Amino acid sequence: MAPFSHSGPASAPAPPTPLVLTWPAALIGLLFGVLMTYVPYEFRVASFRPLYPYVREMGITYLASSLAMLGSLLYPRAPRWLDVLGRVGFIITTTAYWWVLNVLSGSFTGTILYPLLFIGLALEALPSFRRRPLFRGFVGIIGLCFGPPMIVAPERFPPAIYAYLSPVMAMTGVLFMAAGLALLLPLRRWRPWLPRAVMGAMALPYGLLSWALGRGQFWMGMSVYVIITLGCVAEAVAWRPRAPRTVGWKLLRGLAFAGLVPLLALGAVASFLAQRAIEEQVREDTVRTATGEADFVRRYIEEAREDLRLLLDTPGFRAAFADGDASRLEPYLLNVATRPRPFGTVIAMDAKGAVLASSANIQGLGPLPTFTEIVSEPFIHRGPRPYVALALPFEERGHRRGALVGLLSLKQLAAASTPAARRFHVQVLDRSSLQVIRDTAPSAPMLSPARLPEALRKAVTSSGQLVIETFDAVDRRILGAQAAVPGTQWSVVVTQELGVAYAAITRMSAAVVGMLVFGVLLALALSQFVARDVIRRLTALREATAALAAGDLDRRVDVEEDDELGELARGFNDMAIRTGATQVELRDAVKVREEFLSVASHELRTPLTPLKGFASLTLQRLEQSPESPEREWLLKALRSMSRQTDRLARLVDDLLDTARIQSGRLELICKPVDLLPVVNEVLERFELRGAEGLHFELEPPPGPLEGVWDATRLDQVITNLLSNAVRYSPQGGTVRISFGVTASYVELRVRDQGIGIPPESLQRLFQPFSRASNATSRHFGGLGLGLFICREIVERHGGVIWAESEGSQQGSSFHVQLPRAPIQAVPQPDPAPIAGKPSTGLPGEASLSRWTG
Repeated sequence: MAPFSHSGPASAPAPPTPLVLTWPAALIGLLFGVLMTYVPYEFRVASFRPLYPYVREMGITYLASSLAMLGSLLYPRAPRWLDVLGRVGFIITTTAYWWVLNVLSGSFTGTILYPLLFIGLALEALPSFRRRPLFRGFVGIIGLCFGPPMIVAPERFPPAIYAYLSPVMAMTGVLFMAAGLALLLPLRRWRPWLPRAVMGAMALPYGLLSWALGRGQFWMGMSVYVIITLGCVAEAVAWRPRAPRTVGWKLLRGLAFAGLVPLLALGAVASFLAQRAIEEQVREDTVRTATGEADFVRRYIEEAREDLRLLLDTPGFRAAFADGDASRLEPYLLNVATRPRPFGTVIAMDAKGAVLASSANIQGLGPLPTFTEIVSEPFIHRGPRPYVALALPFEERGHRRGALVGLLSLKQLAAASTPAARRFHVQVLDRSSLQVIRDTAPSAPMLSPARLPEALRKAVTSSGQLVIETFDAVDRRILGAQAAVPGTQWSVVVTQELGVAYAAITRMSAAVVGMLVFGVLLALALSQFVARDVIRRLTALREATAALAAGDLDRRVDVEEDDELGELARGFNDMAIRTGATQVELRDAVKVREEFLSVASHELRTPLTPLKGFASLTLQRLEQSPESPEREWLLKALRSMSRQTDRLARLVDDLLDTARIQSGRLELICKPVDLLPVVNEVLERFELRGAEGLHFELEPPPGPLEGVWDATRLDQVITNLLSNAVRYSPQGGTVRISFGVTASYVELRVRDQGIGIPPESLQRLFQPFSRASNATSRHFGGLGLGLFICREIVERHGGVIWAESEGSQQGSSFHVQLPRAPIQAVPQPDPAPIAGKPSTGLPGEASLSRWTG
């Protein structure tokens, strides 16, 4: 070993963690458990006969022990007793399977494989063996045990099972022996990759074994070698299933047991209940079939007897029979025999048993039944032709004068078609001799001894149990039932192979397994909803986020682990810090904006007041002095100045009202008032101005419009609505003012013939700085604050304002509905926060949100 003395443990690369043998064993047990629990009727081979009554219990034990082993592999911190319990359950159940199916039947491969599997599982229960390559040694020893017999004694692998492996038996043995020997050598000392390469080569003979068993439909053995083959491939590519380390894998791990175990349990219970129900139905169906076949035979005989009875009731036949005239009897007998009935021959006999006439030659017929017999024992006529004789006595004046005998053809009886014959194997037996009278099997000999399982034979001879589950002569598991034919010594026996009888259960169970697989895959895709620790941490993050949105900027989340959720928690904490700083800046910005609005509004209004006063005084003097030069020009200029100052005043008033609304300082002074004079006063102002040549039409109400309102603010609302109507109406248009009056409310309507409002603009028309799209595009002026102020004033009165329009160029109608009774000021809702930023709850923030919206 000198050439390798330079490679010490410190310099050599760390070998990959070996694949533990528990993984293949757990998968084998899981597959066995699913098959035995969901499709137990497929275990109908003769060698499985001793275990068949306990197949469901074995399947449940396999499932429980395999899940326990998988749980200990995926959860390294699981209780040690869970791992030990799973291994013990698997070994005990597989020992019974191994002893019955391998040792007693002389199976060479299973006799070697399962003890080695037991030893490996027992060793891996010890922590010191967990990191040793036991799976590699397991497949290597099996290869050494399988290889030589395949080469020198291939009879150890019977052709009935390994027929498809026979052409490559010797090559498979060489591969087994060479790879097995190589795996037991210290290959890693020469090249680290050699053990993995040999495991890849070992996958080939195991794959050939699984392919041969699959072609022969030996599914259990095939599944074992498929799993071993996959284990060899996993070793070759250095892929190892291991306990999860990330949140995603933890979710998958949790779901594998939070979803798979209940699904398997519920599926097993549902499959068991469905199997019992269908099994009972199949048994009842088998009994009904036997009873129905017995009734068919009874009716067959009754119809034949009725034909004979009708002949006996014929007057001409009775006269010929009484006279013993054969020439007159034969036409009647031939007529009955040639009908589509099962009679081969019809015979008329006298009281002494001598043949008077017959429909055919009866030489060699043998002894005929006495008159006291209704149906004779079956017998063979020449040909050979199997018959039974059906006799009816001929009586005249109370004395028996002879008998009419019909010979029933058993071949015609066997050929009779019934629905049961297409699904079941139907036999009619003579109970005294156990001879076959009718058999639906092709080319079945008549009157041959019945070959029945012992349980069915006892049931027929003793008229015992109706339905029996047993094995036939070729060791196929069958379901059979028997029923006596009334009035005869016959019994009907119907049998069906168990796999055919319970095919519906097998299909249903396969569908359940498929649904389970689909359910597990679907659950794995939704794995983020299962892990309890992840849900707890996600809940903490969600609660912290809600607290932050409510204004708790000091809320933080603990970073528990260094995984994806830990990174998310750190990101949340950083976001909370930045949000707090942003909110401080936001409050400062709101304060500055409010101060600006207040100062700017007052500064704008200060020079406007003397300007408006001077313009009004000058205009008044010019109007009173008609002799002043350039009078017309000055009038025009001063009127324009007055209009502009009015406009500036309205804009400033709108800004001041908006600031009051946003800061909650807009107050109403409500007292009893009649709305009609307020409307008339506003209307007069517009008429005096000669508003753009428009016509104003007022539809007066039938009475006063009294209510408790703020007249000044309502004047502002009406002025805004009429200003909009004037601004957007064409020259010479008409503005109509009407009212709707009820005992509780007063409704004011302003209708114009202007440019109308597009449907998409109606919803946001009363928002600050919002205008209809067609008004914006045509530059009608205004800041879009008038309707917003109107809405606030109306809602503070407890009323409602809305707009209606059929579309562009269709005019518009504004409605204001006010309650008559005095109400308190409507509290304003909490202001909506700015998109992307949490609310502080400060009054100024609402103003900023509206101005930025």
